Amino acid sequence: MPDNHAQATARVAPSQAESRSLRIKTGHLVVVEGPDRGRRFAFRPPGARIGKSKDNDIVLSDDTVSKYHLAIEETSEGFLLRDLKSTNGTFLDQNRIREAYLSPGATIRLGATSLRFEPPGDRVQILPSEHDSFEGLTGQSLKMRQIFGILGRVGPTDATVLLVGETGTGKEVVARAIHRSSPRSSKPFSVLDCAAMARDLIESALFGHREGAFTGAVASRRGAFVSAEGGTLFIDEIGELPLDLQPKLLRALEMREVVPLGADQPQKVNVRVVAATHRDLKTMAREGTFRQDLYYRLSVIELQLPPLRERAEDVPALVERFVDQLGHPGRQVAEEALQALMSHRWEGNVRELRNVIERALLFAGDGPVEACHLTLCAPEEPTLPAQEAMLAGDKRLEDVEVQVLLATLKKTGWNKSQAARVLGISRRALLDKIARHNLEP
Repeated sequence: MPDNHAQATARVAPSQAESRSLRIKTGHLVVVEGPDRGRRFAFRPPGARIGKSKDNDIVLSDDTVSKYHLAIEETSEGFLLRDLKSTNGTFLDQNRIREAYLSPGATIRLGATSLRFEPPGDRVQILPSEHDSFEGLTGQSLKMRQIFGILGRVGPTDATVLLVGETGTGKEVVARAIHRSSPRSSKPFSVLDCAAMARDLIESALFGHREGAFTGAVASRRGAFVSAEGGTLFIDEIGELPLDLQPKLLRALEMREVVPLGADQPQKVNVRVVAATHRDLKTMAREGTFRQDLYYRLSVIELQLPPLRERAEDVPALVERFVDQLGHPGRQVAEEALQALMSHRWEGNVRELRNVIERALLFAGDGPVEACHLTLCAPEEPTLPAQEAMLAGDKRLEDVEVQVLLATLKKTGWNKSQAARVLGISRRALLDKIARHNLEP
């Protein structure tokens, strides 16, 4: 699970002109000696404060380190190391300093801890791919070819990747493409969807458990990390991961080991992690609902996937691919139908397009797909009829909730991820409500 491609985080937004280059903008401090040995801390310009107090950017467990020991600051001349009037002093390559500029690979000693400095790198040029496909992905638009160019550089490495995009933009398909383009392609590709699992089962699903670890654990379970040994673990909807489990995931990423529930000893793992979310993890980290250090560790490469409505020129190629995948190779799609598909807003993105094509093929029988065979109904915000809204005060809150849930699920064709987005709740919360009210299509 080492990040061979880059020692830093790169946020890549293909919708922007400057996205043709990839800016490495996070460095690392690696603990080579001391109580935290083996840990790898990320930091971003303009710098970081280090000490044992929990409000530092980087927190060490070394008792010989001061509460606020030192700071690293980015200046026009480089990265400046400053001692913050620590008790035991700060040493750079065996010399005690108050201030000094850091060079790549420099060793910083504070108390009983030694850190290796790995600075942010330079801007790396990423040109759009000349091809309109990449390991099962399709797209001739500039935005997609830019993504293909990035994946061509990132795929063969072990760099951790964070995929961000709306529901239905194909995050799992991209994750599989990354896996297929890597040296791990012959090893397992394991998927864990944090939004589709009950909260109390996620820890066991990720890290495994021993027989008898808890009530109902009648047999041991390997967990997603061990199941993906040597390959790639795709953690979908990472933003739904409970806050109390995030430190354990961070430790697994940094130490490359997991501790199954009920086990005494950690188990080493060799896994590349690709995570995905439709949420803004950076804002969540700022608000305290997602750990900042875990966000930095996940986003070594952060790739923003564009919604389908921003790349309409890719629709014809996607339609052709879906027609083939659905068992109708060579089936004609009328020009009028293609124009209608290209002008649609696609709130459900690529997943919605595939569903529309599947229905259209059924309606078209053995003939070509015409515009009349398409079902293009954009989901609307759920609203109660005027009469029911007026009577809502005479109804139980539970009854009103059921009506809104059913209306939304019906309009989205019981697409639970899409319905959850319309309602403004997590997919897990929606699943809980569906189960509580015993709702069915």
